[in-house]
Amino acid sequence: MTAPEFPDYSEQVAEGMLGTNPLLEAGLMGFLGLRHTGCGAGWIEAELDVRPDLLTPFGTAHGGVVSALADHVLGSVMYPVMASGQWAATTEFKLNLLRPVRDGVLRARAEIISMSRRTAVVRIDIANDTPEHGERLAAAAQGTVSIQDPK
Repeated sequence: MTAPEFPDYSEQVAEGMLGTNPLLEAGLMGFLGLRHTGCGAGWIEAELDVRPDLLTPFGTAHGGVVSALADHVLGSVMYPVMASGQWAATTEFKLNLLRPVRDGVLRARAEIISMSRRTAVVRIDIANDTPEHGERLAAAAQGTVSIQDPK
């Protein structure tokens, strides 16, 4: 199997995705407390702490929290590999919730599995890391993004 090539990859953009990022401190990502933990050519990792206010009345993480994490990395993985000025828009994704999440940390890893001039397909694994069980796969997703040129 041949991995996609990323001729426009910018290590500077990838490094800029890590550490303090004002874009992550605002809006939904700020509320969720999302953090980028790794980024490279065609992949990104992010995580968030599972807090009581993110749980349903049944004590499990709301599917919307897991979905928001998946959608975030689905789009964010694109920025280091697109040409300067381009932007990515999610057009669709499918999310399989594999096990309930009650506590710990949710960690997502997104990898670009196919990329053309206008679209990319991204696969996402989301693990739940807890002191009791260690890291276990909690969700799997795959989605498509549309690559837009600057206007």
